[in-house]
Parts: sequence; C-alpha cells; structure tokens
Amino acid sequence: MSFVNFDGFVKKVNHKPKGVTELVLEISTKELGNSIQNLAEMIDNDVRVEIESDIVRYNVQINANTERPIVNYQVDQSGVVHIAEPEPEQLEAELGLPAEKPKIEEKPMEIEREVVDQFILEGMAPEQEGFPENMTDIVKRRIEGESYSKLATELEMSSGAVVDLINDYRAAVAPLAETWWDWKQDQANEAEPLQKENAEEAAEDEKGSEDSVPDEYDLPKDDQKDEEDGAA
Repeated sequence: MSFVNFDGFVKKVNHKPKGVTELVLEISTKELGNSIQNLAEMIDNDVRVEIESDIVRYNVQINANTERPIVNYQVDQSGVVHIAEPEPEQLEAELGLPAEKPKIEEKPMEIEREVVDQFILEGMAPEQEGFPENMTDIVKRRIEGESYSKLATELEMSSGAVVDLINDYRAAVAPLAETWWDWKQDQANEAEPLQKENAEEAAEDEKGSEDSVPDEYDLPKDDQKDEEDGAA
C-alpha cells in the first residue's frame, strides 16, 4: 500500500456533474522527491485524504478609534504570556476619570500553524474557557501524528467535531502564540551578537595557545644541537 505525505497548495476546487468535486493540488517536485512514484501508483485508485491548512485564522478585538487591540499581552523572562492591562485604562484609573467604553471591531488576523503548534508543544499555552481541561494534551497528540478518528473515538465525538474543536483552540491561543513568538525572535536576535563575540574570543584564545607552543624546528640551531647530543 502506497503512502505519501507532503505540503502543497490548493489550486482549484471544481464542482462537476453527477455530484463530483474535483480537487487540484500543486506540490513542488522537490517536496515530493522519491514519493512521486508512490503518488503515480495511486492514479485511478481510491485514496484517503486529510488536508489541513498551514494557516491559523483568528479575530482580534480592536478599539475602532485607536485601531489598537483591546487586550494586550506581555511575556515574562521565562517565556510565559500574561494579559497586560491596557494603557488607556491605567491612565483613566490614575486620573480618576470614568472609563469610556470604546467602539469595538473585529480584525481578522493570520499566523502560521507551525508557530501556534510550537507554542502548544512547548507547554506555553494556558487553559482556555470553553474547552476540555485536557485540551492541550489532545492538541499535542494530534500535532504529534495521532489521527482525528482515534481522538474522536476516545472523546466520543465525530471526527468533524474534533477537527473543529482543535481548530477553535488554535485560534483561541493564536494571539498569545504571536506575542510569544515575537519575544522568542527578539531573544534570539539579542543572543546572536553575544554568541558571535564568544565564538571569536574562543577562536582567538585557541590561536594564541597554538602560537605560544614552540615547535622543535623553531628552536635555535645551538639548542637543537644540544638536544641531539643529549639524545645521543
């Protein structure tokens, strides 16, 4: 039985007569590699297909006047994401002014699923209201390759319901994952110059230690002769 796993691009979805839907996928030849032969063997055969988007789409509530998020996040030194109190509310509280309710709008956002999944796998995603207590473990199992059908049987749900549940959870933690990823990138950028400097210092120290060890052939001729006479 042939098996092929790949990342691709959904090119077209065509509705054809007799209740048939034609799906056209584009995959780079490099991505397929040697699997192209396995794929060719599936022509005119029935196959089981699971397609999952590489993009997580979610909505962020923003202040329509300032176009800034209603909820802001910050990351502590250990990488844990917390909700930060909005600056306008802090200012109003300090001045004793009544809080003005802003006009709220929904802004559609996108983030790579790989970023969200890494956030979940590293145990940084907090529990979310409206989801099972073990939701993080469920998503981890799916990310690590467990099938929707197996999860559905265990959870006593349909496969479609499990797909929706996991997608909704990814969307719920996506804003936190984005903040965490930005922090992670900043940490890496700050560490890079220091790592480069340490590597250069180590290389200089190694070179200096090599230069400080004299080679027997670098000894003065008289010293070399004395050593040879002593050896004799």
